[in-house]
Amino acid sequence: MDIGAGLKRQRLAQGATLQQVAERAGTDAGNLSRVERNAQDISFRRLCRLCSALEVRVVDFLRQVEQWEGIEMGPMPGDGVSRRLSSMVRQFGAVSRRDQLLLIGLARSMRRQTRAADHD
Repeated sequence: MDIGAGLKRQRLAQGATLQQVAERAGTDAGNLSRVERNAQDISFRRLCRLCSALEVRVVDFLRQVEQWEGIEMGPMPGDGVSRRLSSMVRQFGAVSRRDQLLLIGLARSMRRQTRAADHD
């Protein structure tokens, strides 16, 4: 899934400049440009801020990217990772915003615990 190209496509479809979207997302145009070109990885937190700046929900954005890439959200040919990701996106989008925030908090906590265990 090409998140960078999807962000650029969404931005251009809205007629927004790099600077406009970057300012609304609390970053700079150079950073956004690197993300759009996939020259820089993007965290989920930054993706959320960019989607907010583009006035699109993350789950809707991910669905759009898959559609642009010709991938359907239903049963798909391809590897198991794509199927699992599609399933997770559907499930995540089906829960309330409050529960989405709880799930994100849980994932962050688990990531911190994993990193701490890796350093031990």
